[in-house]
Amino acid sequence: MPAPCEGRTIGLFGGTFDPVHSGHVHLARHVLDRCRLDSLLFIPAPRPPHKRQTAVSFAHRAAMLEAALLAADNHGRMQCSYIEEHLPTPSYTINTVEALTRQAPGQRFSLIIGADSLFDLPHWRRSDELLALVDLIVVRRDTVDAVMINQALVSLDPAFHFDEPQGRWNGPGGRTVTYLSDIELPVSSSSIRKELALGRVPAMLPPAVFAYIKTHHLYGWRDSA
Repeated sequence: MPAPCEGRTIGLFGGTFDPVHSGHVHLARHVLDRCRLDSLLFIPAPRPPHKRQTAVSFAHRAAMLEAALLAADNHGRMQCSYIEEHLPTPSYTINTVEALTRQAPGQRFSLIIGADSLFDLPHWRRSDELLALVDLIVVRRDTVDAVMINQALVSLDPAFHFDEPQGRWNGPGGRTVTYLSDIELPVSSSSIRKELALGRVPAMLPPAVFAYIKTHHLYGWRDSA
């Protein structure tokens, strides 16, 4: 079994969540338990960099997240953060982490990303400063294996080095990278939007989120006559 993450930290799970679905919630639960986090913040982006406009507004996406997390009965360990609503757009991760650090000094943050994002990381805005502020929790993608992840991490400047007894990579300033090979980053919400537009109820949509979508007629959903 892979070694668990250590320390008391807050997980950061960013995305458009357009809409949030069961895969997102399942991943969050898994990371909380495997990495022994104190809590996890879902951080919906008003306008993420390098992505098209979202299908519905920030307010609707945040409300659906609130509904999903309330139904998940997670004892407050998973919460929706509105922090990016008040930050300049587009929603660069470094700006979000700096704002959270100001709000909660002394907390340790773990950023959750897909394995494929490691290869783009050097091109993220102020990536070196970001890596100095957060630990990374890297979630499996089928197109990326552990060898490729190691190559990406040791090629960073400054580099991360694998600690075999701990089962993780260590970097400067005590920062760590943990790879979760036992769960995959959830599928895109685009297929769910397509099903809704066709009048189908997606299997991965939590009932509370579907109820919200029906009430507000989102994603082209229309109640049958």
